[in-house]
Amino acid sequence: MAEMVPVTITGVVRGTEDGPGRRERFFVELTASSDDARRLRIGVGDAEAAALGFSLQGIEFPRPMTYQFMAALVAAAGSAVRSVRITGARDGIYYAEVMLRGGAVVDARPSDALNLAAITGAPVAVASGLLDLPSRTPGPAGAAGS
Repeated sequence: MAEMVPVTITGVVRGTEDGPGRRERFFVELTASSDDARRLRIGVGDAEAAALGFSLQGIEFPRPMTYQFMAALVAAAGSAVRSVRITGARDGIYYAEVMLRGGAVVDARPSDALNLAAITGAPVAVASGLLDLPSRTPGPAGAAGS
């Protein structure tokens, strides 16, 4: 398995590419530790970007939103999110896993896994080689797709 680098979800940024040929309009930015300047931006859908932005800002709603509901389901089933890993990229699509208490590993879209990590406070790690990928979109560093 590839070396995993702990990262922080530092925010949601708007892409600079617009028009009919654009892919994602928003990117989740992941940053390695302060002594490691590498970062990765993963393109996400509008709804996933909004949900993550709300979580990062600490905005609460009177009823559970999708990712709060997911976290509550995991807890009600007697488990917890242990960590989230961005494990690879193929053809411009990123892949992620959610590691649960007890050892279960669940395949996930990075946008969903990162939202769940933001809600639960679970640590996030990225395969080291992904932090070195060149930009595939103008402006943000990293490839699109989640």
